Amino acid sequence: MATGSSPPVDPKTVALEVQKGKSLEEIQRIFGIKLKSQVQDLYVRGLKQLGEIPQFEMPKSKEGESAKIVDTGYRRSIGQSGSITLTRSLLLEKLSFQEGDVFQILRQGSDLILRKVE
Repeated sequence: MATGSSPPVDPKTVALEVQKGKSLEEIQRIFGIKLKSQVQDLYVRGLKQLGEIPQFEMPKSKEGESAKIVDTGYRRSIGQSGSITLTRSLLLEKLSFQEGDVFQILRQGSDLILRKVE
């Protein structure tokens, strides 16, 4: 069912099959899922939908700190080597970071986020 023309796999059904004792390989074969990570994702989502895992929201990065979006007007693209270049002037002068600052790289939907690590 994981092919383009088939309906999507219901996460609850996957979770119930795992609870019945079906193996990962059996579930992949039954639903036509190619990647084990897809089965794992469906299983966790199914457990959430069944109420077996409590719903939670991601904690805010810091108490009282409001995120301020600064649009520098700069646009970057991924180069042939797969890298994105952020110039010294952009980071230090325009965005006021310091040399030696360390960042965590996060993805949120289609956004790429650099979060400064203290």
